[in-house]
Amino acid sequence: MQIHQLRYVLKVAEKKNFSAAARELFIAQPSLSQQILKLEQELGIPLFIRHSKSVSLTEAGEHFAAAAERILNNIEQLTDRMDKFSRMQDGTLRIGMLWIAGYLNYPQILTDFHQKHPGITYKITVDGSRALLKLLLARSINSAFIISHENILRKEEDLYYQKLQDDYYVAVVSKTHPFAKRDVLKIEDFQGQNIIMPSKDSAFRKELEQVFDRYFVVPRIVCETSQSDIGMQLAGQFQQQDSLPQS
Repeated sequence: MQIHQLRYVLKVAEKKNFSAAARELFIAQPSLSQQILKLEQELGIPLFIRHSKSVSLTEAGEHFAAAAERILNNIEQLTDRMDKFSRMQDGTLRIGMLWIAGYLNYPQILTDFHQKHPGITYKITVDGSRALLKLLLARSINSAFIISHENILRKEEDLYYQKLQDDYYVAVVSKTHPFAKRDVLKIEDFQGQNIIMPSKDSAFRKELEQVFDRYFVVPRIVCETSQSDIGMQLAGQFQQQDSLPQS
């Protein structure tokens, strides 16, 4: 059974005549009659009663026609839906974003995308880079804005990535701190200093630990957080005690 045969049955049932149906279908009447007969043989039951100048549906044909109409309507709706998907006029985009997304102007990127594709709906997951990467690899989200090294992403052959910007580390100190007068800080300067570290789920955490280990520097970790606002507020409190926090 083929889709075009369903259309043929409905058109013959509508016109009650093979010749009239063939003209509207733009096929030869013998070809139409042959297709209907082939379908009836496949089903093992006649769909039409042939009269001298017209045809009418059998009881089985009436059931077939009703089902065929539903099937063709569903196919039409499905085709239309898929067309909208292909033209990005429908669908759901599941996006992972960092806690600091607002500082990196990522919401504006989504706003611009939404203006271009207003039919797309969004589901946003906010988490750290490591957690978002796991969700991406598990196909739980479609895309993610994360902080990572290119050499890490290159190992994941199933992923496509696009670098949006470069990032760098900064040490946050008060204006009264001795380090504030220096243009450059060395890793060794952090030896024994009080420091606020990113949380263990942060992509930064492992990198910082590797840098400290490389230079045999052991700072005093007094707090762990990836919330920039909180980190800077706490840093201000520690700085008043003449210590150096960093985030």
